[in-house]
Amino acid sequence: MKIGFISTQFPSDLKTSVYGGFKRMGMFIEALKQVGDLDMLFYVRPEMQLNADIISGWEKRLSGHFDAQLKLDLCRLSPIKPVRGRWHEYISPALSITNLPPYLQTSQIEQIDAARRLLSRSPDILFVHRLISMVPILLSKMSLPRTYFDLDDIEHLAFTRSIKQPPLWAGKPLFYMRVPIIKRWENRAICASHSTFVCSDHDREYLRRKFGYDNVVEIPNAVDLPKERGRQDKQTLLFLGFLSFHPNTIAADHLITNIWPIVLSCVPEAKLIIAGAKPEYLTSYKQRPKGVTFAGFVEDLEQLYGEVTAVCCPILNGSGTRIKILEAAAYEKPVVSTTLGAEGIHLKDGEEIFLRDDPKSFAEACIQLLTNKSLAVRMGQKARAVIEEKYVRSVVVRNISNVINGAVGTRVTEERKC
Repeated sequence: MKIGFISTQFPSDLKTSVYGGFKRMGMFIEALKQVGDLDMLFYVRPEMQLNADIISGWEKRLSGHFDAQLKLDLCRLSPIKPVRGRWHEYISPALSITNLPPYLQTSQIEQIDAARRLLSRSPDILFVHRLISMVPILLSKMSLPRTYFDLDDIEHLAFTRSIKQPPLWAGKPLFYMRVPIIKRWENRAICASHSTFVCSDHDREYLRRKFGYDNVVEIPNAVDLPKERGRQDKQTLLFLGFLSFHPNTIAADHLITNIWPIVLSCVPEAKLIIAGAKPEYLTSYKQRPKGVTFAGFVEDLEQLYGEVTAVCCPILNGSGTRIKILEAAAYEKPVVSTTLGAEGIHLKDGEEIFLRDDPKSFAEACIQLLTNKSLAVRMGQKARAVIEEKYVRSVVVRNISNVINGAVGTRVTEERKC
């Protein structure tokens, strides 16, 4: 069986391409390669040099990396040009997906032709990773094989939430005009798919309740279970994430600026580690705040988690579920998160996680964990038990295979208005 696969999540650095989006994509690749051979199309950075030798080299590297038989095609994303004038900033993007960032990067002639090449090779099954990759498939106007679509985040929700976050300016509320077109293309993508995957039952029920979709399947983010580790007495908090990703940028700066000073005033010996690539994207990075270490990309996660008491996830925008919370819980580390940050994850507030939305109560929860070792240990153990029950990667990969093999999921009904 031949499986067409399309994504913009190209792992251009196999060492550092380990954050949430890559881990989720890797789960699907693990499941798909058990079903058949992969015919993969990745959209890559506009500046990346491409020729037959480069593509062949990447084909060999990715075959080894994913331990899979695959054929590879690469196509550059269309660059996003500087915006000039209010029409191009506010009006034009609300009228056509071909003008709307980031979708305009996959909706031009070159990217549509690449999607047509993939479809012309007659895959038995098509897997599409996220809405940005579905846009050129739909614009190709070609007949589709049985299609599986990983929506992952609900894009219109994530975008709506981002409008309320910094940076803010007078015209930013006009971005709400973009929401209907994102909804419309989400609808087209879901209706074109045999099954659409989302991260949580929370997102699945939202789509069913709000729009009546009956082909939405929950495929949670998941992690491998590390060996249980001894706990450290160090009073150290951790934030981990790719720091140029906007929700992480906002969250880390919020933690350092609004939450950390309260913690430090009560626990002067406490430390905060900000781990993840691109710390220079943080406003607070140049300020070198007291007690804060910017660790950059960390390869040895076991050592990192062994140095911390608790993990912070003060996410203020975005959607989907946070692998950083699942990973911390797998390492038996208690987590303090905003309600939105832990959305869709089955951890109980006060028992397996602390959910706190204002800086003062968030800081107080961190202080509790830093100063009460038995509480931190107990919450960490309970959180890991939930991971073992619901979020083990091998189990989720097997569930994906079951869906693709037809054990789960229903075809779009004729009654839906698509």
